[in-house]
Amino acid sequence: MPPQAPPSFIPKKPLDTGTAYRAPGGVGFLLFIALVIFIVSVVGAGGVFAWEKVTAGSITSKSESLQKAEGAFDLSTVEDLIRTSERIDNASVLLAAHVAPSAVFAFLSQQTLQNVQFTTFNYTLNNDDTAAVTMSGVADSFSSVALQSDQFGASKVLKDVIFSEIKNSAGGSVSFTVGATVDASLINYGKNLDNSSVAPNVPVQATISTSTSSSTPH
Repeated sequence: MPPQAPPSFIPKKPLDTGTAYRAPGGVGFLLFIALVIFIVSVVGAGGVFAWEKVTAGSITSKSESLQKAEGAFDLSTVEDLIRTSERIDNASVLLAAHVAPSAVFAFLSQQTLQNVQFTTFNYTLNNDDTAAVTMSGVADSFSSVALQSDQFGASKVLKDVIFSEIKNSAGGSVSFTVGATVDASLINYGKNLDNSSVAPNVPVQATISTSTSSSTPH
């Protein structure tokens, strides 16, 4: 039997020596991401610090400007202006709530027909700032009473106008009683400072003789 050649210990293929020292590819990517995050964090922290410094400097500057502006005003003058402003506000509130019954007489002077005369006048202020008015009067005829009823009924400041107790009186005249609710806009003092706005101009003549039986002074 022929002798066999001893086995060779020399590898037939070259060994891949590079794989023993190659770092995994994912580790380098993670290191890069970590580095980016660190840089962003440092830059953000620096930005916040700089913004705080700028804001603090702005607040200090504005505080100093405000103190200088306050020093330019006299304290007693400022207090006087504040008291004056409060008085004006209080006066405005009182003016808005004040009523002027005299506006009712100005209204009647323009709305009463020539042949109609009122002899009594009763005025009561309601809680809703309207007023209840009751009057007695005389006219020369039933037609004049009817015309006066139409005149009051066409008004926008008189509500619930009711003529009653219409009857013949001495001397051929006709007596009557009228009741109505006066709208708050007519007797509001602030709205009627201008006398021309008390009542609309109506081309009628007026003859009023009032004897106030009871009234509420304002």
